[in-house]
Amino acid sequence: MLVAIDIGNTNILIGIINSEGLIQNQHRISTVDLLNKEKSTLIELDNIFNDLKSISDYNFIIASVVPEACNHLNQKLKEINVSANILSSTDKILGMKIDIDKPSELGTDRIVNAIAAVDEYKPPLVVIDFGTATTFDIIDSDGTYKGGLICPGIKLSIKSLNSDTAQLPLVDLKRTSTVIGRDTKSAIESGIYWGYVSLVEGLIEKIQSEIGLEECTVVGTGGLSHIFREDIKKINYFNDDLTLKGLYSINKKINGK
Repeated sequence: MLVAIDIGNTNILIGIINSEGLIQNQHRISTVDLLNKEKSTLIELDNIFNDLKSISDYNFIIASVVPEACNHLNQKLKEINVSANILSSTDKILGMKIDIDKPSELGTDRIVNAIAAVDEYKPPLVVIDFGTATTFDIIDSDGTYKGGLICPGIKLSIKSLNSDTAQLPLVDLKRTSTVIGRDTKSAIESGIYWGYVSLVEGLIEKIQSEIGLEECTVVGTGGLSHIFREDIKKINYFNDDLTLKGLYSINKKINGK
C-alpha cells in the first residue's frame, strides 16, 4: 500500500493506493488549518494514520509546494515512527527531462502531474491544473517538460473582487446560463465563469501555435476542473486523480518495481 500526499496551498490531499495502483480512499484537509495546528485537523490526521496501523506494509510519499506545512506533516509522521520520501522537482528519480531555465523553481506537484500524464496519454501534452493557481504544463512529443504558465486561481479572483472593492459582493463559482449578467451578482458570476472558459481555450490555442502543433492532448485536473467539463471543449480528458497517479508511478520507480 502507498500513502500518497500532495500538499497544496489550499488543501492537503492524502490518497491510499493499493499495490495495483487503485485508489482505495482519499482525504482532504486544510493546509492553513495544519499550519495553525487546529485541534480538529490534528485529530483528523491522527485518525487517518491510526486506520493504517492494520496494514503491515506501506510507504509514504510526499509532494509539497508549502515547505512549512511539509515540515509539520513530516514531524507528525516521525511521531508515529514513519519516514516518507519527500520529492523535489529536481530529483533524478522522477525520470523526466526538464528543459526550462530554472528547474529548481518548478513546483513538485506540476512535474508529478506531467509524469502521470505521460504515463497515461501520448505526448505532446498540455496539463491544466485548476487549483489555488491555474497552471498549464507543456510536455513535448519526446516526453520532455518544456515549461508552462501560472494564472491567478479562480477562487483567488473571486475573493479579490470582493476584498479589493467597496461594493462588489462575494459570489460562488458556478456556470451561468447566459454570458450577459442582468445585475451585479450575475455579472460577476458570468464574468468569472465564462472569462475562465475563454482564458483557458485562448491559452490552449496560443500554446499550440507557439510550439507549432495543431493537435496535442489536453488534460484537465485539480479540484475545480469538473466545473468546466461542459464548456471547455479543447480539454480532451478530465482526470481528477492525476497527482495521486503520478505519486504512485514515482513510488514504483523509487522502489524499483
